[in-house]
Amino acid sequence: MKTFILAFSALAGLAVASGPAMAADASAATPDAPVFDVGVEITGSTDYMDSGLTNSDHNPSGSITISPSYGIFYGTIYGATIDYGAPEPKIESKFAFGATPEFGSLAVDFNLARRIKFDDPSADRWLPYVTGTYTFSDNFSASLGGGYYIYDDAVDFWELYVGSTVTLDNGAYFTSEFYWEPDPDGANNAYYEPIGTLGVPFLEKFEAIGKVGYEGYEDSSYASYLWYEARLNYSFNDHVKFGIAYHGNDLSSGADCVSQAWTDCDDSVFATLTLSGKLSNLSK
Repeated sequence: MKTFILAFSALAGLAVASGPAMAADASAATPDAPVFDVGVEITGSTDYMDSGLTNSDHNPSGSITISPSYGIFYGTIYGATIDYGAPEPKIESKFAFGATPEFGSLAVDFNLARRIKFDDPSADRWLPYVTGTYTFSDNFSASLGGGYYIYDDAVDFWELYVGSTVTLDNGAYFTSEFYWEPDPDGANNAYYEPIGTLGVPFLEKFEAIGKVGYEGYEDSSYASYLWYEARLNYSFNDHVKFGIAYHGNDLSSGADCVSQAWTDCDDSVFATLTLSGKLSNLSK
């Protein structure tokens, strides 16, 4: 694992080092000097729903994300309260750093993340990931990426990713994502997940969002299922946003649910409140 991470870091460093030179060849414009900034986002939710299932046993959850950045370099410190499974982990966290050099219309994101779920060491892992995004126009971009999950106490495996974003002039957008893991269990049982998201802003401060995904498993001991979310957000200003959402799945309450959920497979209607800002906002 250590060798893999060092090799990933060396590759990222080489690309970052060559990025400014290649960017200079692609554009004669002088780039702006790098600026240090820190973003903070705090979210409170009456339920923590993800991919059709609750991660907080349908209880309130809170999260915080701190995002320092300097030019093309960035970091992420994330923590959230959770409540599921045995021995009932209470907090999940993620620590990451990365770089996003640009080569003309191509932006490459090198990211190395460490996830820790306190009281649940089976979920702790490293994840080096590389994603390239090519912007074809103001209205369309496509992405291709891949990463390698390195668990402390489980099977390691590859993941491949393909995505695209279509944006209309009125601000509406549609994103498609597809994740494929050819051998996540060491027994050649593939996993895949397509996700589609449609967002439509209206009346200046509102946004309606619809999302649907499908978790597919070759291993018959895990039930494949459809999940979905309908959300309405209201932005009071650039720093305060309120949302209400309906989130659910098509899992039955029997054996299919038991194969996927720690608690239950019930749908949920929940509310969120998000506060966000950057250090640079204080000087404005």
